[in-house]
Amino acid sequence: MSTPQPRWPIHAWALYDFASTAFYMNFISTYFALWVVKDHGASDLVYGLAKSGSMLVVALLSPTLGGWSDRIGRRKPFLITCTAVYVAGGFALGLVDTLWVGLLLFGVANLGLQLSAVFYNALLPTIAPPERVGRISGYGRAIGLTGSMVAVTIGMAFATGQLFGKPVSGLVAGGSQAVFWPTAALALLASLPLLLTPEPQAARGAPAPSADHHVSWRKLLGELRRDPTLYGAGMLLVASFLFFDTINTVRDFMSIYLVKVIGLSETTGSLQRFLLTTVATSLIGALGWGWLADRYTPKRALLGVLSLLFLGFASLVLVQNPPIVLTLLGPALGLAFGGVLVTVRPLLAELVPAERRGEFFGLFVLCNDFAAILGPLTWGVLVAALASHGKLAYQVALAAQLVFLAGGIYFLTRVPDPRSTRGSAASSMPASQENA
Repeated sequence: MSTPQPRWPIHAWALYDFASTAFYMNFISTYFALWVVKDHGASDLVYGLAKSGSMLVVALLSPTLGGWSDRIGRRKPFLITCTAVYVAGGFALGLVDTLWVGLLLFGVANLGLQLSAVFYNALLPTIAPPERVGRISGYGRAIGLTGSMVAVTIGMAFATGQLFGKPVSGLVAGGSQAVFWPTAALALLASLPLLLTPEPQAARGAPAPSADHHVSWRKLLGELRRDPTLYGAGMLLVASFLFFDTINTVRDFMSIYLVKVIGLSETTGSLQRFLLTTVATSLIGALGWGWLADRYTPKRALLGVLSLLFLGFASLVLVQNPPIVLTLLGPALGLAFGGVLVTVRPLLAELVPAERRGEFFGLFVLCNDFAAILGPLTWGVLVAALASHGKLAYQVALAAQLVFLAGGIYFLTRVPDPRSTRGSAASSMPASQENA
């Protein structure tokens, strides 16, 4: 396996990020939330409960399915199944007009989308040379963020019938639901190259999954408590639970916050302009943070990412001037958003045994998905409790997320840096001896 690998699997892997990120942008981050809250008059809490419920199922399944893929040495069958689920769910959402049916279909689509990340992320170390994992992770994220830009443009055209204020021939303002079909079609087309490419080297040639694979997440959590060589992975998982609580929650409710607090609009195109600006700078950030992760270490790069996010979110709580948000805060947040997965993926891959990456990426998704349960519920409850205070309710909800982000930064400082300790068995040091 030391011969140079062809470049096509890398490009196909990156294009899958295009597919899933485009789907996430238009379904999870923007238009489905607006479909629930604005088109059907439901509360933020209703959307939050639907998102949290589906994430609970993801959290329960992800480590088990990740471990199963390790034992059979295959990622692709799981990835194909998950992709089919979320794409089909996306197409179905374009047909429904009943709120509760839409919420159910959304939960199914989100289940497939989130589970696909377990197997997609676990493929990275099999297609990237060790010295270029950060840059290839960044390349994939950059291509994914390009997908977000295309998705925002598609959303603008189908929701408003215009592109940057100019009418699009043959289109009328179809609102949020009109965006679902073209987005699902885009995700399907962009995912096909990876799904049709032969799978890279098998992760393991082990036997079929054992009968007790359904409790593998409990076994993994027990190992993290007892095994000192997994200390760093445990600290990273705790940190990711906390900082992804903030990141995922803000992304999920960003469109509502920007419309209700900042005064942007999805019908005039100002919301889409914010999203495009943010995604464009995220693309730059993905490439830059990936280079920094290879040049220095993924841990140092991730600390920089999270610090910039903290400053950006704190500023968004205080600043309500649309021009400042559009020209300054959007680009700053974009730079930081672009670096999160770019730096987390190689860091986790370095902290765990190569033959068990499926399990640990599954556990990584478990932690993040429990965060995705807590975050929307926290947001929804705070907004509902402070509803009589108008904009202040949303500002308090966003400010509360900064507490989780600060905790994530703290636990990340406790993660030993694999590259600086490699060869010295420092990953098994007790916490008191680490150099965070």
